Amino acid sequence: MHRRDFLKGCASFAALAAVRGFGITNLLFDSQLSKARADSFAPQQPPPNNRDLIVLVFVRGGIDGLNVLVPFNTSPTDHHRYYNILRPTLHIPAPNSSEPRKAVDLDGRFALHPDAARGTPYVPSAHASDTGGLYELYRRGDLAIVVAAGSPDVTGSHFDSELYMDLGGKHNQGGWLARYLDAIGEPLDALAIAPQWGIPPSLLSTSGRAALSIPNAREFGPQWYTNTWTHDNNRRAILQRQRALLAAMYQRGNAYVESVGRTALATYDMLANVLNTNYTPQAHYLTDPTYVADGGVFGNALQTVARIAKANLANPLRVATIDVGGGYDTHDNQGTVDWNGNSRFPRLITNLANNLKAFCDDMEADPQWRGRFVVIVLSEFGRVLYQNDSAGTDHGAGNIMLVVGSGARYGARNINAGIYGEWPGLSHFGFNDGLVMTTDYRRVIADVLIARTGLSRDLINQLIFPGLNYVSGFGIAVPR
Repeated sequence: MHRRDFLKGCASFAALAAVRGFGITNLLFDSQLSKARADSFAPQQPPPNNRDLIVLVFVRGGIDGLNVLVPFNTSPTDHHRYYNILRPTLHIPAPNSSEPRKAVDLDGRFALHPDAARGTPYVPSAHASDTGGLYELYRRGDLAIVVAAGSPDVTGSHFDSELYMDLGGKHNQGGWLARYLDAIGEPLDALAIAPQWGIPPSLLSTSGRAALSIPNAREFGPQWYTNTWTHDNNRRAILQRQRALLAAMYQRGNAYVESVGRTALATYDMLANVLNTNYTPQAHYLTDPTYVADGGVFGNALQTVARIAKANLANPLRVATIDVGGGYDTHDNQGTVDWNGNSRFPRLITNLANNLKAFCDDMEADPQWRGRFVVIVLSEFGRVLYQNDSAGTDHGAGNIMLVVGSGARYGARNINAGIYGEWPGLSHFGFNDGLVMTTDYRRVIADVLIARTGLSRDLINQLIFPGLNYVSGFGIAVPR
């Protein structure tokens, strides 16, 4: 290695610490953490102050909620319009149809796409992660589904609609997750992560709060091109030489830059210990490209959250957010239930459902975590009610939201399972010819935050979601 390359790697180490979220600027940890290895993952201590870990899963692209949660029997008019007028070839077969692959009934009105129920008696298993998916979560009381949810700031643009949801309103400064941490009085060093490349806007702070981008265990650290071809032993040796050089440099004084550097190194040491220690998940995550379109990114990201959450850290994980991709913007060739032909939509739903179930099982395998985490799943908008000429669906409006937690199975309940929200029917078109929105997505989040973290309505309306005018929720989350 040339001296120039070595120094460039050091520079990226420092730059990442200050800019990209790899150590960012103001995370402070016990200095002894750099010497301790996290050799045990369970049972461990959940987040402090009697609050739940909040995990935000943002399905980027606009998932077609109408084909995930199928309105097969909401009314005779809806049934006729869905199957015969709006989606004559793009519908999901009803539970009582004669089709071999069909929707799985939840409550007599709505049914789940079959690939959200893989591994149940209705949809046989083909992979170790097929343990019931969303259907099993719902059946055992771990899943709440909200219909016709969305943002009042929805536009026809992915970029605007996503950003406004991340900010909690189009005129807000910073992300709603960062403001949530401010509102509950968490210190600026409270651990918040995005297990991916880059920090989503929901974690961007105007108060000096930090967040960490952790793409995966191997790529946590300085980024330089030798990562792709240097043997792991050489890479570790070079990394240690870089770290030693920077440590000596940052010990020279107490100026701001030195302080930032020392903080970044302490942060790196703490999480590197966790990420370099073997972790055996207590559930099967789905990362096989045969079944998923994102190369396993979502499954690995959820596993990273569980791994860090259950690590023995003096500064435990408070919030995490994950962007889910893989092709949810289904303008053409969307697919329905066919794995032998166009398997696009089945692969998308399998990825989401199997990995949410795996994460829930992985966390609940540790008794300390039962009833101590909530996953909120949303997308920037749904699709239009009708299929287009390219066998796809365009940008719409109202959509489903999912809230996953611990239901009745272990007695440590933190959510009430069920289907919530006012169903608007399929006779009227909403924004962009999508489903009419009847529930502000922020109301669902507020419901969870107030019940599980003790926040007041005033803090919700004034700080986290200014202008929401939240009065009451659905009772999805169980008050502490």
